[in-house]
Formats: sequence, C-alpha cells, structure tokens
Amino acid sequence: MTTTANNNEINCNNTVAHFLAPETSNEQIFSTTLFAQPYNIDAQGFYCHNTEEFETLSDSLRDRFGCPVEEFEIQFIDGEDADLFEACDINQANLFMWFDKIEVLDDHEKISLYFLAGVLGYSLDSAMNKIDEVSIFHGDTQEAAEELFDDCYAHAVPENLRFYFDMEKFARDLEISGDFNEFEYNGTTYTCMNACGI
Repeated sequence: MTTTANNNEINCNNTVAHFLAPETSNEQIFSTTLFAQPYNIDAQGFYCHNTEEFETLSDSLRDRFGCPVEEFEIQFIDGEDADLFEACDINQANLFMWFDKIEVLDDHEKISLYFLAGVLGYSLDSAMNKIDEVSIFHGDTQEAAEELFDDCYAHAVPENLRFYFDMEKFARDLEISGDFNEFEYNGTTYTCMNACGI
C-alpha cells in the first residue's frame, strides 16, 4: 500500500500528477494585522492576527531582564476596518471581541457598530447588543428622505403635486428632529434612519 508520504513524493516527480494534484499552500490569509506594543520599554512587541496568537506570544514574552511582560498597547497595522477598530476603542482587555466577534460581522453590521460606538458613543458591549436595531441607508440624508417619502408618503400625494414637495426641507427636518443622522464610514456616506429610537 502506498503511504501519503510516498504519494507526495511521486507527485513531486511527476509533472502530470503535480498539475492534477498541486501542493496545498500553507500560507494563511489574515483580514487584520495588529501590533502589541509593550508598555515595558525593555521588551519588544510582536504582530498578531488572532486571539490565540496574541495569547501565545504575550504569555511567552520576556523583557531583557527575563521578567514577564503583561501590559500592551494594541495598534492597528493593516486591514480594512481601521476606523471601526478605533471607534470600538480596542485594547488588550477587549481584544478577543475584535477577533472573535467583530471581524466576523457582515458589512451592514460593521457599519451599524461603527455608528453606535463611533458616532453615538455607546460602549462596545452596549453597541454589540444594539446592532440589529439600527436602520442604515447607503447615502446622504436627502437621498434617505426621498426613499422614505417614496415608501411611506408618495401614495398619498397626487403625482402632479409632488413637484411642489420640498424634499430638502423634509430631510433637514428629519435630521433636526434626530430621526436621521448622516455620517461617514470608510469614505462612504450613510444615514441612520432611526437614530432617535436607538
């Protein structure tokens, strides 16, 4: 019987076999790269990409005198969610939430979390609990007002009179009342359409 090791050896020596069954890459792809910078100036920091890696490296880290290093500043190095990382005030104490709960959110949930934590100032725990309560529109307040008008009020206004409706004032009133809240996230404009109810 041919072993797995022997199969790999045969494939390496056989161009056709190697084409049909190429070697599996061991390279891992990470969505976020962070750097753990020790507050202890006698120790060197390290890069990490998940909770397990941070725990393993931090537990084994020693300063130049051989003493354990326990406190770190967590810095965002690379990835698509730098603004969200800052809004959530990620630190050593809540780092596990970033890797285990926030990174796995879909785009809409991340936008909602940014609005709650970065715009309204909710704590991370409270914001995470309210993600599903946020109604997000992709666009500015006037575009959101037009959407609201079309969905809820257009049927009650004769078509020949809609031209006289002041959409800009309607949008401004919705923003002043607190119902609408326009904000920027990752270079894109969004509007929360139920801001006063959160």
